[in-house]
Amino acid sequence: MEQKQKKFNIRDFFKNQGLYVALALCLLVVGAAVLMLALPTEDDQAAQNDPPITVQTRNSDDEPFSSIVQSPTKAPMTVAPTQLPTLTPTPVASPTPTPATKSTSSTSKASAPVSGEIIWGYALDKLIYSKTLDQWMTHDAVDIAAQEGTSVKAVLSGVIKQVYEDDALGYTVVVEHTSGRTTLYANLSGSIPVKVGDRVNAGTVIGSVGTSAISECALEPHLHFAFYVDGEAVDPAKYVKLG
Repeated sequence: MEQKQKKFNIRDFFKNQGLYVALALCLLVVGAAVLMLALPTEDDQAAQNDPPITVQTRNSDDEPFSSIVQSPTKAPMTVAPTQLPTLTPTPVASPTPTPATKSTSSTSKASAPVSGEIIWGYALDKLIYSKTLDQWMTHDAVDIAAQEGTSVKAVLSGVIKQVYEDDALGYTVVVEHTSGRTTLYANLSGSIPVKVGDRVNAGTVIGSVGTSAISECALEPHLHFAFYVDGEAVDPAKYVKLG
């Protein structure tokens, strides 16, 4: 009787409270599922127990990627040549040649030391007859006839180099000029107005015509005149106006 009462009571309980029991069971199942999802799995625990991974960086010795990947080569630019304008040359008139001016210093001759006729000429490449010595001989000067006492003048400016009495040519004066030129005046009178070292100009009186040259005493009074260039006798007519 008592067991029937219990069965009756449980049946009544589930009959009366069955909805609530079912709802509670559902909530319990849902809670258990949520709890299961919230608990960590073995993989998660292994991941938590593993040491943290440290990432190290270093400078690479390899060639950088930018240098490996070559930039596309640019094609060279072709610049079209600019056409220059054609220049027409302007004709230039030929200059009118200036007439050459002759140098008077190199072409003009000096004035003669005395005025007169040449009575015994210059002769180094041939022999001429000497009345005084009565023989054929060379003659490196010119003999200019003039009255005794006629003034003898220097043909060029220069310095008196020598004043002496020569055994053959008598009283003699030597004048040294520029450019290696020297002039000699002989058969002078004994009265000589210049001395060694004097500076003279062209036309300065350096003596007078005499008869002191023994080697030419057969001739009339005259001036024995010689011209030298670099020590060599030359024809005085090339540098001095004679005759």
